[in-house]
Amino acid sequence: MKNGGETMSDLVRPQVQLVPVPARQPLLDRDVSGDEALRVILFEALAQVTANVPVVVEARTSEGLHQLRVGLRRLRTALTLINTPALSELNARAKLFINLVGPARDLDVFLDELFHPAVTELGSRLGFDILATRASHAREAAWQTAVTQIASVEFRQFGDDVAAAARSALWPETTTAGAIAPALLTAALKRAQKRGRRFRALTAPDRHRLRIALKKLRYRCEFFAALYPKAAVKEWLEPLKNLQDMLGHLNDVAQVRGAVGRLMLEEAQSASVQADLSHAAGLLQGFHHARSARFLGKTHKRWKAFRVAEPFWV
Repeated sequence: MKNGGETMSDLVRPQVQLVPVPARQPLLDRDVSGDEALRVILFEALAQVTANVPVVVEARTSEGLHQLRVGLRRLRTALTLINTPALSELNARAKLFINLVGPARDLDVFLDELFHPAVTELGSRLGFDILATRASHAREAAWQTAVTQIASVEFRQFGDDVAAAARSALWPETTTAGAIAPALLTAALKRAQKRGRRFRALTAPDRHRLRIALKKLRYRCEFFAALYPKAAVKEWLEPLKNLQDMLGHLNDVAQVRGAVGRLMLEEAQSASVQADLSHAAGLLQGFHHARSARFLGKTHKRWKAFRVAEPFWV
């Protein structure tokens, strides 16, 4: 059957499946100018952010939000490769959006990776059911905020401004990617090493700052990875990724206390309900505290091994 020259099959087109988009390695060579290298890096980071916008706004998948936040963090790292007022202002705006979408992702992690697995092992408790309901309501509200922000005119303008900055001249044409990469990578490595001094004595916030420094180091390494032998890069980055994941787990566990505390602020219907909530909160926090204590020793060993590894760019 035709309608205006078109068949019915022409009018019914398959929907495009929205899937999370991970980061891609920028394609660089050693002789490309520093200006062009930064342009490529910025556009690659921006592309990951932009590609995940419909995954968050339309599909509303947790992994889509995760990849969008990763893209924003990579973008922030790219914006700090060179210090200019314009890039610093964009970096501040990126941080603001990360802070606005962060609670939704944090509650995804809390419920899916920290709360439900713990409850499965600890067994059913009335207080757990109440905490789950409160956390689900908080997640819905946080997701609505995240979607509103990502779909906003301000977020689209931010992307346009990043693209405009990437098109402008930032580094002298005489500077090459091969010349600037070692200093940028060494600076990030030294910052991480400084944050990790006396690892055993680090507090949870200290370990979180170390994790952030390692994350920025990893992103910088991935930005310039194409300039170095693939095998050497992989051999050095794999332990870094594993260490970052372990510190990420410790940080997630450290956030349980704060997440549960916020859920406990809602007024209970009765004294018995409050007692059930307090009991469940104590069980949940104790469960994760015991696991993190065992996990910390393994993380320390990984840190010591990584600290003495020879960087691939030296």
